[in-house]
Amino acid sequence: MTPAAIIREAQADGVRLALSPTGTIKATGDGAAVNRWLAVIRKHKAEIIDVLKVGAGDTATASCWWLIHYPDRDPLEVACCPEATHADILGRHPDAVAAEPFTPTIRQPSAPLTASEETAIRAWLALIEETDPATIAEVIGKCQRDADARDYFTDRAA
Repeated sequence: MTPAAIIREAQADGVRLALSPTGTIKATGDGAAVNRWLAVIRKHKAEIIDVLKVGAGDTATASCWWLIHYPDRDPLEVACCPEATHADILGRHPDAVAAEPFTPTIRQPSAPLTASEETAIRAWLALIEETDPATIAEVIGKCQRDADARDYFTDRAA
């Protein structure tokens, strides 16, 4: 179980985990519920503390990709540009109970980018008045390496 999952599931069980002023974990809530979680908390103490430190605003772990956990639905993958901190993400998603940075899996294209696909993408970029050569090169490069990016940009170009 990941530290974020422990925090999320404990919270769903009525236990709130927070970082104490001394840097240890403080578990609050119903005594019976806290007791049910103590063994898991102790076993994963260091990892939970790391996640809670991020929650305290550690900007060193800013990320473009976040997995946001909710008490009543499946986690949500969020991409942001520029990078966001844990506090930024939770501020944007106030009903979330936890968030963790992650590295997305990039699906490789099954075939090279065709000349007609590249021409269509470049035409769409011109249509939306994107003229920065670095941005255009970044988009084309991404379409050559990432099937999901290629699908996105070729759909827009169509």
